[in-house]
Amino acid sequence: MVKIELDNADLTILNRLNENGRITYSELANELNLTVPTVKSRIDKLTKIGVIHHIGVYLNPHSLTNESAALIKVKVDKEEKKEFIKFLTSVNEVREVFEVLDEFNLMMITQNQPLNMHHILYEEIKAHSYVKNAEINILVKEVFANPHRIPKQSQLLNVRCEYCGKQISESYETEKFEEIRHYFCCTSCLRNYKKWRESQ
Repeated sequence: MVKIELDNADLTILNRLNENGRITYSELANELNLTVPTVKSRIDKLTKIGVIHHIGVYLNPHSLTNESAALIKVKVDKEEKKEFIKFLTSVNEVREVFEVLDEFNLMMITQNQPLNMHHILYEEIKAHSYVKNAEINILVKEVFANPHRIPKQSQLLNVRCEYCGKQISESYETEKFEEIRHYFCCTSCLRNYKKWRESQ
């Protein structure tokens, strides 16, 4: 698996966005002594390679509804896991899916909804042909949530190609544009990315 070091500017941008997702490009540029286009380019790069999932508002669902979320764990055979995850992406009631290390191997968190809807969803998932075992817990109320901790000198373990979105393997291409290093899965994607930049 490819390991890529983030530089200090990228780490500062991630930390500041993690603290305040509404911070402006101008504020970041002033703090880092960079230009606004450079900050935007760095954030675009971090998004394309998969470090930034999205920048948005973190809602507290409990202030909007009395409904609850649920945590559902399932056991799926290794060879069927990919297909089952693909199925889950089409289930609107499922908010997040994680791989886990215990007797179950997948865990999902649902959208906030009435209790009876959780049990209907749970029974449907439990009855799926790929599911060997399942368990449900109702999440009554979020007590607190800390922002994600960003390690110092972060190494990127799952990096996507900035052009095609494919996960980068040990063999990859990299090149600097305007003093910012960019990453690609192959020479073809790097070439196409250069053409795209020239057309802008």
